Amino acid sequence: MRIVATCILLIPTLLITSLFVGIVSAQEVSFKRVQLDYNICLDIPSNWKVLSQIERQNITVRGKEQLKKAEIEGPSGKVKLLAVNAIPDPTGAMISVSVCSPPEYTQDELAAATPADLKEFGLEFHNAFKKLEKSGGPKITEMQPVRIEMLNKYRVLVVPYVRVGVNEPVTWQVTQYRIPVSDRLIEIILSHRQSDANVWQPILERVKSSLQF
Repeated sequence: MRIVATCILLIPTLLITSLFVGIVSAQEVSFKRVQLDYNICLDIPSNWKVLSQIERQNITVRGKEQLKKAEIEGPSGKVKLLAVNAIPDPTGAMISVSVCSPPEYTQDELAAATPADLKEFGLEFHNAFKKLEKSGGPKITEMQPVRIEMLNKYRVLVVPYVRVGVNEPVTWQVTQYRIPVSDRLIEIILSHRQSDANVWQPILERVKSSLQF
């Protein structure tokens, strides 16, 4: 499915591992408001590293190359608007925002999705990841249940999973939030090392709750 390929294309953004363990709460972190194209805005930690346009383009190119090698059809009309890494380097958490046009499904289709539909999608996504892994892609150790949440009065397709780090045997929690709005699909990916979940989860939850579009 094309929707699965779109999810997979986002993986290279997340393939950076972390050796940093800190003690910090969302209340102790300074945030700044970021305005993106398509009237998307959100809060991000002020001292995190924002990747340049060239760095974002390189990530997209690597993702397309992995999909081609795995013989998986990728999405068209996709633009990566933002990629942010926690500091210090190597990072322990990441934020990614992309837009894909046209959207692969609508708000009405999400409203009509049954538990069986979501379970089937999760299985297809897992199978696609296994195919990508054989072509040098990331190793997914756990596909968690796909679900639908509400954000800013919009239905959001939530795709969570756990992957292994690239350069060390640690696991990362990754959650994709996919929001169809009018003529486009907004994709937000929040990820962090599981071993430091108490550090990163409150910060990433603040980022998600601040999203407007």
